[in-house]
Amino acid sequence: MGLVSAGKTVAPSSSPGPHERGFERAILPHLSGAFTLAMYLTGNRADAEDAVQEATLRAVRYFPTLREDDARAWFFTIVRRVCFTAYRTNRPDGADTISIEAIPFQLVDQRDQPDTTAERSQVQQRVREAIDQLPTLLREAIVLRELQSCSYAEIAAITEVPVGTVMSRLSRARVRLAELLQDVVDFGDVA
Repeated sequence: MGLVSAGKTVAPSSSPGPHERGFERAILPHLSGAFTLAMYLTGNRADAEDAVQEATLRAVRYFPTLREDDARAWFFTIVRRVCFTAYRTNRPDGADTISIEAIPFQLVDQRDQPDTTAERSQVQQRVREAIDQLPTLLREAIVLRELQSCSYAEIAAITEVPVGTVMSRLSRARVRLAELLQDVVDFGDVA
């Protein structure tokens, strides 16, 4: 049965149109990265899930306005804005936050010995805790660069600041992480 429009019968479409397929190809591969960013910015799983869902809805709505080839930076910008506006990401120190450990992330080689695996797990936990202690803007920069592998230009586009500011934030974040993790990892000279 078709739809009637202006006296003409139009067959319903069962397959997605080019707009939907374009969205799926451009945005859906970045959902995991968007969730990781949202987790670091919001501090908890429920808010991160809500933020990514809201960002995805906004991305669907505004997808026709995407002019650049870099959909990842465009989508991460939306996620960032949702996190900063809808969720309290600038919360005072000690406000009810949880660690990022809720994100499943595994760097353990299955062939490692149990003691090596346990030690690696402890180091990972310490790194997560150190990242959680960074101020929001530094945490955002380090997550985008080191966990999402964004270029300086992409981070600048996502955070809407000059590349020099991105480089400064990354430098400060790395120095702070080195201070927080000095008893765990030898970073050499990071300044």
